[in-house]
Amino acid sequence: MFYSRYSLSYLMALGCLLGASLGGAWTYLGVVLLFVLHPVIDNWQGPVTQTPELRPPSKWADALLVSALPFMCLFLFVGVIHSMKASTFELIGLILSFGAYSGVLGINTAHELIHRREQQMRGLGVGLLVLSNFGHYAIEHVFGHHKNVATPLDPASARRNEWIYTYHLRSFFGGLAGSFAFEFRRLRNKGWGHVPRHRVFWYLLLQTLVTVAVYALYGKMALIFWMGQSLMGILLLQTADYIEHYGLQRALRDNGMYEGLKAHHSWDSYHRWTNYSLINLGYHSHHHLKATLPFPELQQQPQAPRLPYGYSAMALLAFVPPAFFKVMNPRLPQNQK
Repeated sequence: MFYSRYSLSYLMALGCLLGASLGGAWTYLGVVLLFVLHPVIDNWQGPVTQTPELRPPSKWADALLVSALPFMCLFLFVGVIHSMKASTFELIGLILSFGAYSGVLGINTAHELIHRREQQMRGLGVGLLVLSNFGHYAIEHVFGHHKNVATPLDPASARRNEWIYTYHLRSFFGGLAGSFAFEFRRLRNKGWGHVPRHRVFWYLLLQTLVTVAVYALYGKMALIFWMGQSLMGILLLQTADYIEHYGLQRALRDNGMYEGLKAHHSWDSYHRWTNYSLINLGYHSHHHLKATLPFPELQQQPQAPRLPYGYSAMALLAFVPPAFFKVMNPRLPQNQK
């Protein structure tokens, strides 16, 4: 079946569960699959040479998305149980491995869902984000990032020669502040009586309640695991944001407005395993041009610059800033070097 290829992240997550059950060094299996095996195969296979066949929305595609929330609940519950009696070495492995799929499967699927028109689908997306303590992303990404991308107004757009370590702090706290500001503006326009409906406040409260429940029910080690996997998932998502818009800027016009968003303001990657595991996130320029378009309908954009490697390899490269700049800066458009 066509859509079975997009279950790759589920299959790798099962490997993570196997590693947790075996214990010891096997707890690192999930992160090894993602950052050793995945980039090797992804870049060995290379990118697709032509745009994929256009696929209309399908119940199978939606089933992959809807399944993510119950799967991640069970997945993280297993991680919590294993963390309770883990050694320090095993706990680090569990955090890295389970956190990797909080980002790849959890937050990335949430990214697709929060753009959907159906309220139920957006709700599932928020649920996935709460599991990673990243609920405000549902507001900031849709109403902030997509409006201000490739401008200095967007904390999630990486500047040229910006180190990823400082970027992570700016992106997270800038996004959190932006989500609060957007909600207050929205509710102020409706009338101050609507302030109790501040979505970011409720997302944060729900995240806090879940975190407290994990500690109360399963103890300190489980709490460390829970917060650690959240951090890992958030870092992976923000790393994807970093490479997707690195160094690209929309021109500021004489009237003080930025030029309209074009395909060349996002980096694309058409590597097979990148898009099979990230439900076509690599078709990023088309996503920004038509944000509500379901992932099977995303197409290649000839005007978009292309990443030299798939996402997993680019993520590893990003954490060595001098090497990343050496690879990426020459590929920037001439007017942005």
